[in-house]
Amino acid sequence: MTNDDAQQPAPGRGKVLEALAQAERKVFTRPAPKSAKAQMKFLLTRAKGSTKALAERLGVSRRTVERYRAGTLTNPQKRLQAALVEETESGCR
Repeated sequence: MTNDDAQQPAPGRGKVLEALAQAERKVFTRPAPKSAKAQMKFLLTRAKGSTKALAERLGVSRRTVERYRAGTLTNPQKRLQAALVEETESGCR
């Protein structure tokens, strides 16, 4: 037996470790917010409260972000909804 053989992980061990890590993420992560208001609130905390930075990331105006945060707008257009879902899910990981 050479040193290379001793340092090789057992076959399938990587798959088991990956499956355990994935299961742990599912158990210990919170579900992504569903409503537009909750998504905006979540993304604003990630953007450290900067409505300008969040608006640029989502491709909308600063005032639009403020309206969703306040709850006066509730149904985003398809493009904005897709951007919200993408940004929220990438931020929850």
